[in-house]
Amino acid sequence: MPGRYFMLAALLIGLGAAYLYWPAPEVAAAPKSQSAKASRPSTTDRWPPQPAAPPVAKPTAHIDSPLLPLAASVPAAHSLDEARRLGDPRQPPLLRDAEPGEAASAWEIADPARYAAYEQRQQRRLWQNYVHAAGPALARLDADLARARAEGGIAPAEIAQVEEKRRRIAAMQAELSAKLAQP
Repeated sequence: MPGRYFMLAALLIGLGAAYLYWPAPEVAAAPKSQSAKASRPSTTDRWPPQPAAPPVAKPTAHIDSPLLPLAASVPAAHSLDEARRLGDPRQPPLLRDAEPGEAASAWEIADPARYAAYEQRQQRRLWQNYVHAAGPALARLDADLARARAEGGIAPAEIAQVEEKRRRIAAMQAELSAKLAQP
């Protein structure tokens, strides 16, 4: 007897799923001539109905992505998918150290005082790198500011923003130079 109830329940679940996923009948529309229907597909020919999307330029390169159907119809999705795969072209390149950093030895890891000295060496190395890199960056900003003032056409607010950036880099360089001068 329980087997019959199980079979009945399975049959009802199957019928319910078939009802939910059964394609809807086409809506009866005004009769069209055969040639008009053949030349232009109707929006009722597709199920589920698709919203009309503006024409989008097709990507030229092959895209191997699960978002391809969405990316082909929505420019923002295509851009997001491309940025996910290839990175953002506006992002500056990451600079890696030519030489890997000094790793803590086993005896430094085991002793808290020695590990603190190791961390201090790493911090000083970072500060030295910043002070060293800030010099050329300040020179580039000075050249950019001079060119912007000479050429004109750049909003004073943008020039002020670059001046503030230059001021902050110089202040950080001076602060770290002072810290490095201390023993």
